[in-house]
Amino acid sequence: MACPTHKYEYYNKELAEMAMIDQHIYKGFEPHQGPQNVYECDHCGAWHLTSKSASRNPKLQEMIDSGELKRKQEASRWERGF
Repeated sequence: MACPTHKYEYYNKELAEMAMIDQHIYKGFEPHQGPQNVYECDHCGAWHLTSKSASRNPKLQEMIDSGELKRKQEASRWERGF
């Protein structure tokens, strides 16, 4: 069933979190840009990404705090350059 929000649907929270982090890595978002969290949709029951969240996803925040996100973004830029 297609969600009436027209957002991409993820089957569970873990897949949505992985997609959110992958977007940050591949697109090179700054910490305050791009999707910030995931949520379970009241309309379709699937999981969606959101950039309008009062709080940042804990997994994303941990990657930002540890510097892992920046390292993965840099590696992604190098990979695309070759």
